Amino acid sequence: MSIQLWIGFGFLAFLVLFLIYSVVTPPKSGSNSSATIKFLTALCAGFAGGFLTGDALFSMSGMSGGFNYTVSGAAGCALFFTVWFFYPKVFQLAPGFEFGLPKDWTFRHAVDTMAETIGFTVDFQGFNDQELTSILQQRKISGRSVGEAISQLRLLTLTPGAIREYDLTESGSTYRLKIR
Repeated sequence: MSIQLWIGFGFLAFLVLFLIYSVVTPPKSGSNSSATIKFLTALCAGFAGGFLTGDALFSMSGMSGGFNYTVSGAAGCALFFTVWFFYPKVFQLAPGFEFGLPKDWTFRHAVDTMAETIGFTVDFQGFNDQELTSILQQRKISGRSVGEAISQLRLLTLTPGAIREYDLTESGSTYRLKIR
C-alpha cells in the first residue's frame, strides 16, 4: 500500500471513530442529532470511496419545483451523494412519561415530584389533608405526558376512593388540580 492510501486510511479511521462517538454521546440539549449523523455518515462514505477507488463517475439529475438540477462527481462524491440523498428517515419516539412510585409515598409527594421532573409547580385546590396524605401503591405509572400520569394517581391509593375526582389544567409552568 502506498503512503497516500495509509494517510487516507488513517483519516477515514479517525472520521469513523468520530462518527461512533457522535452516535454514542448525543448532545445533552435534547436536540435531534439525526442531521449531523446523516452528514457524518455521508462524509465517511465519500472519503472511503475517494481514498479507496479513485475514478468512478456519479451522475444524478432531476426536476424540482420547475428547476432542473444535476449532481455529478468522482467515486467519493458519488458515495457521499448516494448516502446523503437515500439515507433513511430517522424515526422519533412518541412522547411519553413513566414514573416509579416508591413504597409509602403520599399523593401530594408523588404529584409534586412528578411535576418537578419537568420544572412545573402544583396548585392544589379543594383538597383536604386526608386526600393529600393518602398513601399510594408501590408501582409504575405511565402516560403520554406528566399531566396524564398525574391524572391517574387518584386510582392508585391503598384505600379505594380516598381521593375525590379532580380536574387537571396546565397554566404556564403550573399544574392546577381542582376537586370537581
